[in-house]
Amino acid sequence: MSRSISREDAVQMINREVATENLKKHMHAVGAIMKELAKELGKDPEKWCKVGLLHDVDYEQTKDKHEEHALRSAQMLEGKLPEESLKAIKAHNYEYTETEPDSDLANALIAADGISGLIIATALVMPNSKLEEVRTKSVLKKFDDSSFAKNVDRDKITYCEKLGLNKEEFIEISLNALNDINDKLGL
Repeated sequence: MSRSISREDAVQMINREVATENLKKHMHAVGAIMKELAKELGKDPEKWCKVGLLHDVDYEQTKDKHEEHALRSAQMLEGKLPEESLKAIKAHNYEYTETEPDSDLANALIAADGISGLIIATALVMPNSKLEEVRTKSVLKKFDDSSFAKNVDRDKITYCEKLGLNKEEFIEISLNALNDINDKLGL
């Protein structure tokens, strides 16, 4: 049976393995959203937060090798996170890893990964480029504008529906989570 690393150890691992500040911010954003989703759904907030924090720990090593992304993260985290967490991390890149998202944890990670990018992109185009200016309505409008933040996969954001949440509820939870860690995000 694997033990689970502490949140502090997860943050240390990010700082050791990830050099890009924006990638670190993304990982913290996904971790915060995952934690809030877990609270909303009656799941384990610490477990979900760590999955969000660590899902892209291999990204700088695998960004040009899509078929290895997430598989390498899971290898790096073997024995540090429970098997369900490793499977969710692999499933967030299911197109390449052939690990289907078949749990709330995996579906939440896929949705959180997508929405974090859309919310941050929305914040950056606000009049003062501040997260506190972003409202659910503005994110919904940007969701429907396919020319905005083209690299954000809207279909993945809709994985929130597999958790019993509509887009509006999911965006609201995600916005609250990101506002709670805005000191880390610097928006």
